Amino acid sequence: SDYMCPFCYIGKRRLEQVLQQFPHRDEVQLTFKSFELNPNAVKESGKTINEELSAKYGVSLQEAHAMNDRMTENARSTGLEYNIHAMVPTNSFDAHRLTHWAHTQGKMLELSERLFQAVFMEGKHTG
Repeated sequence: SDYMCPFCYIGKRRLEQVLQQFPHRDEVQLTFKSFELNPNAVKESGKTINEELSAKYGVSLQEAHAMNDRMTENARSTGLEYNIHAMVPTNSFDAHRLTHWAHTQGKMLELSERLFQAVFMEGKHTG
């Protein structure tokens, strides 16, 4: 999972919703595994998420904006209210490092949720 990946947060939420219906959910232990979508990302690109997507996929800014609008609708279907246009593109390596430390403190799941919220709902810089 990567904190810069909007699909990862949606997938996390869907998994949590399915687990609520699973009769043996108390026997399930979730552990996040780090995966950087873009290990070469810089901490301070100075670009918006729409500019980043436009450059990455070779589409216009308008198309990138529409892609993010569709992602926002996808997130809403799981109960997440993305503010994706406020997202700050950054390198996620340090966020992953912090998550592994949180795991040693028994707080991995709480921190993962908080980081996803910060990125996709609050437009916080998590680099």
